[in-house]
Amino acid sequence: MLETAGPGAGRRPKTADERESTLNYLVRRFGDRVLKLAYYHVRDRYLAEDICQEVFCRVYRHLDRFRGDSSYYTWIYRITMNLCRDYKASAYFRRMLPARMEEEVIAAAETRMFEIAEGGEVFSKVMDLPLKLRTVIALYYFEEMKTAEIAQVLGISEENVRKRLCRGRELLRKKLSQEER
Repeated sequence: MLETAGPGAGRRPKTADERESTLNYLVRRFGDRVLKLAYYHVRDRYLAEDICQEVFCRVYRHLDRFRGDSSYYTWIYRITMNLCRDYKASAYFRRMLPARMEEEVIAAAETRMFEIAEGGEVFSKVMDLPLKLRTVIALYYFEEMKTAEIAQVLGISEENVRKRLCRGRELLRKKLSQEER
């Protein structure tokens, strides 16, 4: 499901109007997906929104550097993954983590609503998986990406994607079967 259509597809936007038109298209087309991907990583809606906004700021700044080697979809997801990784490695994130844990009780209702919208219990169990497995499962099942696309976005081999999918499914089965007891 690679995406290359839209304003300026196949060429770099040259004028300010073309850049703005392309950005508007990309935000409409991928904004929700970027927000979900960021949420899968940081597990905080407000942080995910900040990351999403920064992703599209970077997309706008670097539209002239987009070579078209991949689709817009893959390029934007790669930017999102890099920002999530950088954010989680930042001193700010590590410093804010204990304070955020206290806020989790307050945010639980909102998070629960997000989970219900995404499939309830299964989504909740996916969010409990380790990050590497959670990301692959989310991209494969929730974003309906193919293993080749996931490999390209994450910068890993297709074989590694398949292994993570297998491990993730196995852990999900265990978590769901434990809950049934």
